[in-house]
Amino acid sequence: MTVRNLEFLFRPESVAVIAEIDEPSRYAEVVLANLAAGGFAGPVISADARKRSLFSMGSDVRLGEMELVPDLAIVCAALDNVASIVAQLGERGTRAVIVGPWLRHRMNSHQVLTARQAILEAARPSLTRVLGPGSGGLAVPARGFNASVSPVPVTPGKIALISQSTAVAAAVLDRAHSRGIGFSTVLHLGTSIDVDLADVLDWLAADQDTRSILVQFDSLPDGRKFMSAARAAARNKPVVSIRSRRVKIPRTPDGPFAVDEVYAAALRRAGWVGIDTLGDLFEAIEAMARVRPMRGERLTILANGHGLGGIAGDTLRRSGGQLGTLSDDTVKRLRDLLHTRSKLENPLALPADVSAAKWGAALAAVLDDSETDAVLTVCSPSPFAPSTEVAAAICAASKASERNVFTCWVGGSSMLEAQHIAAANGVLSHDSPEKAIAVFLGVLDYRRNRALLMQMPPSRAEGFSPDIDAARGAIGEAISAGAAILTARQARRVLQAYGIAVADYPLVSSVDAGIRLAEKIGYPVDLGLVLSNAADQVPLASGLRSPAEIKLAGRSLRRSVRAQTPGGRVSGYRLRPSVARSGLPALRLGVDDDPLFGLVIFLGPSATAGTRPDGFVIALPPLNPTLARDLVAHSHFADEAPRDQREHLESAASSLLVRLSQLLADNDAVVGIELDPLFVETSGVLVLDVRVRIRPDRARRKLGLRRFAIRPYPKELERAVDWHGRRLLIRPIRPEDESTLGELLNSLEPEDSRMRFFDSMRNLPRARLARFTQIDYDREMALVAVERGPDGGESALGEVRAVAQPGSTFADFAIVVASAIKGKGLGRLLLQCIIDYCRDRGLRELRGETLDGNLRMQGLANSLGFQLTTGSDRGTVDLRLALGKPQAK
Repeated sequence: MTVRNLEFLFRPESVAVIAEIDEPSRYAEVVLANLAAGGFAGPVISADARKRSLFSMGSDVRLGEMELVPDLAIVCAALDNVASIVAQLGERGTRAVIVGPWLRHRMNSHQVLTARQAILEAARPSLTRVLGPGSGGLAVPARGFNASVSPVPVTPGKIALISQSTAVAAAVLDRAHSRGIGFSTVLHLGTSIDVDLADVLDWLAADQDTRSILVQFDSLPDGRKFMSAARAAARNKPVVSIRSRRVKIPRTPDGPFAVDEVYAAALRRAGWVGIDTLGDLFEAIEAMARVRPMRGERLTILANGHGLGGIAGDTLRRSGGQLGTLSDDTVKRLRDLLHTRSKLENPLALPADVSAAKWGAALAAVLDDSETDAVLTVCSPSPFAPSTEVAAAICAASKASERNVFTCWVGGSSMLEAQHIAAANGVLSHDSPEKAIAVFLGVLDYRRNRALLMQMPPSRAEGFSPDIDAARGAIGEAISAGAAILTARQARRVLQAYGIAVADYPLVSSVDAGIRLAEKIGYPVDLGLVLSNAADQVPLASGLRSPAEIKLAGRSLRRSVRAQTPGGRVSGYRLRPSVARSGLPALRLGVDDDPLFGLVIFLGPSATAGTRPDGFVIALPPLNPTLARDLVAHSHFADEAPRDQREHLESAASSLLVRLSQLLADNDAVVGIELDPLFVETSGVLVLDVRVRIRPDRARRKLGLRRFAIRPYPKELERAVDWHGRRLLIRPIRPEDESTLGELLNSLEPEDSRMRFFDSMRNLPRARLARFTQIDYDREMALVAVERGPDGGESALGEVRAVAQPGSTFADFAIVVASAIKGKGLGRLLLQCIIDYCRDRGLRELRGETLDGNLRMQGLANSLGFQLTTGSDRGTVDLRLALGKPQAK
């Protein structure tokens, strides 16, 4: 749905706990106790719900009298009675309801579904939001609000916890409480018939009390809605998730990937960090509470012994991490400090008799090294330096630096106090190098995933010019014929329209002619029969290395045809290479249509290998070169290639992925592609076999780019204009516009800034600038007018944006124009552009607000047809424009 009325859920001023008299449950009792213990400042009332008559049948219940209308009601009742209670609450004015657990054994699955639907219908007229059923409640500790069943006190903090499991939530809260870690929000989703994970993420993304988000979930109802909210939340706040794994079974009998792998790809593209175990979850909580921003990926390890340092270094290298290099200045500083002539390198083994003071000084020296981005200290019990003193020295050095220090205390009970000292001082503390390195790499994953999150692939091709008409012509032929799969010839035309090379080896009439062709192609080869009554030819024998093997394969294939296809006639043979000239194994690249996340691109080993390997990587389109290179790097297909060829091979594969992604963006009917096998050469990619599936129904094709879980950058909205003799480009805003937009806002005169922000602020915080430029085009649009200077750099002259909450029929707009050029018509041009955009999106109304002294804005709005009325806030004017249907184009 939307965040509408969620303020009554997260920020209630009054609460009612409603219990059904005949429902044997302690849920209401526990919630009331937690509300009292939390110190909620508003009124809390109890109310009963009971059947209207002792002799009545069915689920009609009467809600007792209440001394006030609560913002939030917690309902503890049989599920089939909840709808009646929600309807009565809505009529009285309550706008948020938490529906707790119920006795499941009393209802079958059909009755449960019916009851859930009845609850939604009861809530709809009053727009009452429903959390649950089966929710363990909600806590916002900073407000003294704990309407949950948590058995553990929840202290205030900056981490938000969202969970689908009350047991997991309780374990997390207990562990965090023991470590002194608090939460901004704790919420248990239940079955999420209304308020779902995406809605909660939308709320928390804008919550100033939340700095990071921890999510435990099992499944999702709507992939596209989730991706939109997940990406919005991750743009400025770290999000860590753990998902209950399902059995790893392919989606289709011969599918190369499983559902879990699609989820993992989606979370990574959303900028999230996924973890696998509860142990990792507990470590992640501490990292979220204590970790500082990372500037790079180089780790330096300090240990009180060669063995510990070597183990930690080996663990880091095995996990794909990178050791830093100590600079000459740092080596000299350490040599003078430690009075040693031994070779000093990373991992750095401190002398066995190192004191706590020198521990701290050595750490300070490494933290000052520009070649180090983070440090891991590994300490075991020592007779020369008590671990508590070492911990104090490490904490002091850490506080004096901006870099992260990960501490590891190896041993038993003698190291526990050192761990507690480190944790109490806000330093990351672990009991093994493996755990510390896992957390360090998780932080790096967040950095990398966030970089991927910033990527905005365009809706139109850049760097090449596909022949879209040719591709659509071939697809149109198949649709007209009622086909679900393109012929080999049609599929070849589609790929060639996007510059993808498809092998087309000549037909030969005999095995002897095939042998002569094999001499030209080079062994090994694949041999296939072409049947006179078959539309397509499929290779049937692979890896033939000599004329004798070709002859034997030819005879075997002919016998097989006679046995399986009586009357079938062989009209010729086709041969193709079995291996690439580069020597790399053949690959399989394809597209599948996932029921939750839409189109999915996969890359891995060719099926011609004869087995189903696990080495597939998954990505959600659209892709640009950066995202494509990331997918190729994770496939490791070129790892065994010579170093001087690797970059060219990876570039060729990345180019193919971008072209395939663009093919999907341009052709709505395509729902599946198989390029298998394909060869990657330094000169490009060659597809040997192709299969393209289409879905010709009109409803599917009308989805357009909504087939993607992530909407691409809408390049089609770019518009070049001549304005007062200057060439401007009006285009959607992009993440890299952060500094450009900041310069525009900083240039505003104080009065213009006050008119735009209702305040004279000129320097916006970087987090807010990032929020303005890193937008989700599916829920908001910002158009910026830019001018390119002689040096090629862009400057912004104005910006307009419209924001529509998911499911809403209206959008709110705001506009700003550089002070130096106001009054010259750029504002009108920008506002008309956003009006046209909102109308094309099917929105019904555009809304805005301005100060009553902003006569220039009021005049512009009036001239464009807006209705002006006195605003609900003093000194403001509301602007509203009814949007008609988009004009036919």
